[in-house]
Amino acid sequence: MTKKTEQFVNHTWQSLETHIAPEILCAPKTGGDPHGEWPPVHERTVKYLFRNVVGKPWADHLALIAAVLSARRRDVWTVEYAVRILNARFSVIFPAFGLQTMDEWKVDHYLPLYLKEEVVPQDSKNTRQSFLRDYTNATKLVSNWLATLPSAEQQIYQHFVLPVVNPLVVEGLNRKKELEQQQRQHRKTETEAIVPHFVALRAESHFRYNQLLRLDQAYQQALAQVLPDRSNLPLEFSYDEGNPPQERLHFRIWDRRSFVLHPEHTKQYNRKSVGDAKRGQHQYSDERNHLFLEFVNAERLEGEAPPEGFWFTELVALGLLGLKARTGALAEARQAWLHQWGYGEITSTERIAPFDAGISGLLTWADDTSTGRSNCRFMAEAQKRVKGIFVPVSEFLAAATFGLLGLDLLTTTGMRMNELMQLNLSPDCIIRLVDAPPPGSHDQTPRIRYVLRLLPKGERTSTLHNYGVGKESVRLIEKTAHMLCVHYKLQPGEPLPRISFSSDHARRHRFGKAPYLFQYNHQHLSDKAITACMRFLLHGMIFHTSQGTQVVIKAHLLRHAFATFAVQVEGMSVDLVAKWLQQKNLEVTKYYSEMPEYIQVEQHASFLARLATQINIREAILRSPEEIAKQAETAMRRVGMLVPVCGGDCTLDAYCPNQFDCIHCPAKAPDPEKRYQVEEKMRWAKERLTYYEQEGLVLEAEKMKQLLWASELEIREMEQIVAYRKDEKRVIQIQPRTKRT
Repeated sequence: MTKKTEQFVNHTWQSLETHIAPEILCAPKTGGDPHGEWPPVHERTVKYLFRNVVGKPWADHLALIAAVLSARRRDVWTVEYAVRILNARFSVIFPAFGLQTMDEWKVDHYLPLYLKEEVVPQDSKNTRQSFLRDYTNATKLVSNWLATLPSAEQQIYQHFVLPVVNPLVVEGLNRKKELEQQQRQHRKTETEAIVPHFVALRAESHFRYNQLLRLDQAYQQALAQVLPDRSNLPLEFSYDEGNPPQERLHFRIWDRRSFVLHPEHTKQYNRKSVGDAKRGQHQYSDERNHLFLEFVNAERLEGEAPPEGFWFTELVALGLLGLKARTGALAEARQAWLHQWGYGEITSTERIAPFDAGISGLLTWADDTSTGRSNCRFMAEAQKRVKGIFVPVSEFLAAATFGLLGLDLLTTTGMRMNELMQLNLSPDCIIRLVDAPPPGSHDQTPRIRYVLRLLPKGERTSTLHNYGVGKESVRLIEKTAHMLCVHYKLQPGEPLPRISFSSDHARRHRFGKAPYLFQYNHQHLSDKAITACMRFLLHGMIFHTSQGTQVVIKAHLLRHAFATFAVQVEGMSVDLVAKWLQQKNLEVTKYYSEMPEYIQVEQHASFLARLATQINIREAILRSPEEIAKQAETAMRRVGMLVPVCGGDCTLDAYCPNQFDCIHCPAKAPDPEKRYQVEEKMRWAKERLTYYEQEGLVLEAEKMKQLLWASELEIREMEQIVAYRKDEKRVIQIQPRTKRT
């Protein structure tokens, strides 16, 4: 424990006494003002100041900034972030110019030199612009605060106020708009790569999850055949994949002793290891002699194409899971391989680990429960001695479960990672709605719907917002909860552990302990961990930009893709999508949902085909909330909110601005059992199309074509749902093989 940590017992503002100027501790109109009731500086910011800023020339200045921003009710992370940025940049700028005290900080002289990149060459343009932005904002706010004080107090605190930069000296050096435009273009380019595969990536994630479920099922069957004395190890078995079978997958079950003492491996271990294995000592004791699975190979049963096996084979074989990707003698080769797949920035020298969840037992071998020691080292050494790969089945299945749930919610609601992490099994989060059936409906059973109540980013109050989810999402939530019950060995009715929110999250102070669904080993999954699980599940899927650059899945990229898909592919109105995304500024939603280039090409071709009409029927029409509300009111008796609609169930818990045109609407969860309704709609549309074409009604005919196109898309989605549901119900029967002598 460091000396600072020993001294720092309480993270309150007064704990900084003797570390910063006493005038700042009791500055007027801040949390330390003895004569006022102003919001204090949060303990997180105080802790950062104590550990990282105290003792530096700018400590008093940043402490005052923290006090003033907090008193103005800025978000905790906003305050801490401003302090972090200023401290980090001062820490490199001062040495670069040889500055020792704040009196030497002549902002109008040194800041332009920094922005011109004449010093600190390692800082990017974005970093320099961020410093300019945060410095300008903080100094303006503190200067305004200073101006409200009496003259006598102004003289006292002027010394602790950072000088405001003259706008004229940085004129032409502020590249904020330029950088923002570059970032927007980059996001748009990546979004264009994802949107054409939006439905496919959802289906592929389900198929891969089902594949892991079958592997786990086969593994459990094989484990039941291991003799109590383990004399039949290694146990070989296989099972077939595909319907009809396309491949045969071959496996072996080992334990530590049988692996080391196998004739093919004994010579590769030293005498001590072999002796310990024979005697059952140390890491080969009964408590640590765990069973593990080797995937030997895949055998093609039909056709001449090479067998596929598992999508994660290379990740295991190359040692890319966990932190191994950036450590060891093979780190450079591993980093080069990852960059080829688009992970990380090629120009960056920082080593990356895109498949590191940061939690033992998630994507990596779980720690030994009896000793607390890691199994990773033994398994890594064993991996070097076989041609196959060792598969941590439960660890991979847990990651795939989290990845699948995350992908489903991000691609069906457009929520952010911030909201996804809040999902928990409390009555306040997952709401079950029971609605009366519509008047006159043939089916008079109650309508059951589910809504997730979460706190969106940017919401200053504690008001929770609704996110409607469909049956498939609820099913995946149940699967994840069941997986956690097995993981924690909970008894029926026993709740999930209540854990603290991720310590890495910027706004963790807003969320208390809860039975979070994204948890493992009593740790809340960070955004990095959830992203690692999603990337693991989707690795190998190729998403290329128009320039040929590989695109890697990120949560915010899926949010952009969701908005683009909803507006440009589904034809939803921007105002509706803005409500789904919890965005108040329609301009932001328009940016999120800009038309991809490939759709522009398709639209242009379609436009030329019907040029004579001079009408672009796909043009989005924004209607006012009053128009939408009036339409919803008149249609309530006919359809209503949160009720079954043509081809599925509506998840929207607000008025429908799509004129209740439900075919392939993103607010609807398609139900394969209602396929006949969509097919009937198609039959009607075909009849209308024939009639309109005979009458020469070009626009009406085009509308019917669009309806047929949307109906076909919806039927394909239903077929995907049927396919992966059928796929997950397949029963695996392993084929044991006689142990070779």
